[in-house]
Amino acid sequence: MRRALVFLCYVSRILKRDYSKHYLTHFQVQHNPMSVASLQVVGGTPAIPPALLYSDSNNKGFLINAGEGIQRLILESPGLRIGNITDIITTHTSWETCASIPGIGLFRRDQFASNASLKPLNTWTSGEITEFLKITQKECFADEVSVDRHLKIHNISELYNVGSITVSPHKLISSYALHFKLPQKSGKVSKRLLNELNIPQKQLATLFKEGKITLENGKTIRKEEVLESPTPAPSFIVINCSTIEEVERLNEISFDQSNDEGDVNQLLLCCHFSSEEIIRSDEYAKFFDKYKEVDHLWLHRNPKSVILSDCRERNAFLCSFIPLKQLYEEEEEEEEDVNDWNLVSSLHLLRYYLYSGRKTPAGWNTTNVISKDLNISEKQSFALKTFKKFTEKNVTKNVSVGKRQKVLSLSIPDILFLGTTSTYSSTYRNVSGILCSSPSLSFMLDCGEFTVGQLIRAYGVRGALELIKELKFLYISHIHFDHCCGALEVARLYSKETQKALPILCPSRAIHWFKCLSKIFDVPIDLISLGAIYAGDKDKLRGVSNGDFDIKLCSARHTRDSWCVAVETNSWKLTYSGDTMPTEDLVDIGKNCDILIHEATHQSSLMEDASKKRHSTVSQAIDIGEKMKSTYTILTHFSLRYQKLPPIVSEKIPENVLLAHDFMIVKPSNIQKWCEFTKIIPEIFPNEYQDMIKQHYRQNSK
Repeated sequence: MRRALVFLCYVSRILKRDYSKHYLTHFQVQHNPMSVASLQVVGGTPAIPPALLYSDSNNKGFLINAGEGIQRLILESPGLRIGNITDIITTHTSWETCASIPGIGLFRRDQFASNASLKPLNTWTSGEITEFLKITQKECFADEVSVDRHLKIHNISELYNVGSITVSPHKLISSYALHFKLPQKSGKVSKRLLNELNIPQKQLATLFKEGKITLENGKTIRKEEVLESPTPAPSFIVINCSTIEEVERLNEISFDQSNDEGDVNQLLLCCHFSSEEIIRSDEYAKFFDKYKEVDHLWLHRNPKSVILSDCRERNAFLCSFIPLKQLYEEEEEEEEDVNDWNLVSSLHLLRYYLYSGRKTPAGWNTTNVISKDLNISEKQSFALKTFKKFTEKNVTKNVSVGKRQKVLSLSIPDILFLGTTSTYSSTYRNVSGILCSSPSLSFMLDCGEFTVGQLIRAYGVRGALELIKELKFLYISHIHFDHCCGALEVARLYSKETQKALPILCPSRAIHWFKCLSKIFDVPIDLISLGAIYAGDKDKLRGVSNGDFDIKLCSARHTRDSWCVAVETNSWKLTYSGDTMPTEDLVDIGKNCDILIHEATHQSSLMEDASKKRHSTVSQAIDIGEKMKSTYTILTHFSLRYQKLPPIVSEKIPENVLLAHDFMIVKPSNIQKWCEFTKIIPEIFPNEYQDMIKQHYRQNSK
């Protein structure tokens, strides 16, 4: 009896509740799916060109421009996901607007395998970039699973809408001014009107669901009758003028403030990708005067913009006791006010809300903007002490005096690893890129996307340009995108600094691709065929070598027209495998070398997988080094499954074998320390090591 009374009391309370708030909230969400919409700056650091990400309340959206490094930066940045991007729009023909599109396409291709609901990525570009994307898919992905059905290429002149957003592209000369008009939100439900019309609570759900109800007195009420007047929908403009003539054309355009449905839009923001020289011009001042009541965002490479990723934190930690290159902190330069208008300088992850909500007022939001403070946690401090104790007990005992003298007498170039992973960049590792520099000879072995960005992260803009200027040549082992995409930016900066074309030694198969890129983006390149060098045509190297070094080549067991190389001077010999299965030809050209850099894409237990993809395992790479009698072997090009730690579980790593990390510098004074570091990895990174052990046993149990 008591339970029945309690139940009746509970029911009576429910019946007395006011459900109007619930129905009103449900209606607002259902009929205003874009209740939150924002623009967010991505990049705009000294290392990465700026991009602009639009996202709605479901975090779905589109990307405006995708320069080199944007793909990795999205992975590094909290809250951003490549899978949420439905479209990429480029504002003009430039490497800084499109270089990362193929990498994003590769990433989505792999994600598509496990997510059937992922739709193809639409790219809206000009004719020249369309040509670049098509030839890249044809040449660089020929041996891979096609990305065609995951990357749809369209001409930007045909862009009229992205989802529910109306787009008006205005052709200037070589670029476009884009006007984006958001849909108008429904007016809010008015409680005052509900009370005046005497609408019962029990009929609210029907009203919002069916659009109308009939009251007891026979009067029909439509849902529009209980809504307040809607506010004008927001719109924004994206501009990228490269010449004064384009600015003059821009000033002639009248941006219409209504969308296809006749709703009036309110222009809130103008986003400027234009250079500082153009921004400061008198012609551009006329545009600012015309829209002086509007907020303005200047997207440029801002030294104050910081990326504090997991990679940077780990680098700061490891640099306290391991010979990594400490990431460079760009010196901040005082910026002069460009103009007196509402012009805000871009910072990575700076956000602008186009719609206002309860927690997100319209306008600027700096919540996610990152500061430069780096702290080493107690856990990292413990790992530091562990490593120092280990080295004090073991290094001095294990390394004999004779071996130590032999190590210090090595005359090898400084070897900086700028990327150590495969396929596409991850949070912790970039794709292949190795800089070898000495007073007499500097060169680069492979050059994946964002290699220049890695150099800038390590040395700053000025330091990176000095290193690029000293290059004698750039070697490309094969034409897979993770080995060649960054070469154009290196060539562009080299040409800018030296007024000469950078010699690129590459497979014959890559020459057509490089020639097309050189023409599209106006970058001079001196292309030298590896096949011609292999055939004995040493005249090809006359402009590169004065006889101070020699190059030996052999065919790699990977894709068609891929190569291994040995570079030898009077004082040292360095061998690089590129991507390959084990081959005796590599042993022959690298015999008795000082350093062997060999790919080790998979751990030894995955030999079948490595064979299918024509790569090497850890044990196979070590075996090649032993047959070659190399003094030291450095393993690199690890699979994406080994992001945080290299594959060391159940592997026997000899004392002369090093495992590469991004920003690792190898030189005679520290090479033995790197060898010892391999032994202490499980103690420094215990959680990551345990995760790797679990992953290892899961793979072997399949």
